[in-house]
Amino acid sequence: MRRSRGLALLLVIAIFALSVAGLAVHGPAGGVCLLIVAAVLIALSVGMWGQLRARGRPVRILIAAVVLGLAIAKLAGRL
Repeated sequence: MRRSRGLALLLVIAIFALSVAGLAVHGPAGGVCLLIVAAVLIALSVGMWGQLRARGRPVRILIAAVVLGLAIAKLAGRL
């Protein structure tokens, strides 16, 4: 496995772990985990925006918005 593929796989595993932790942990700690996930999703989408198909763009925006909304709700103590 090439180094870049290994790093990409490690990033995917880390983001998945942060997503699960963010959903499982109540309160601000879970919110911070989800904020990190949302930031990574947004950064990856911005970096790939020109290469995305037009149909895929709204889906990426929706997913990032849902994760961001969950993070804000957890930080506010509502979840």
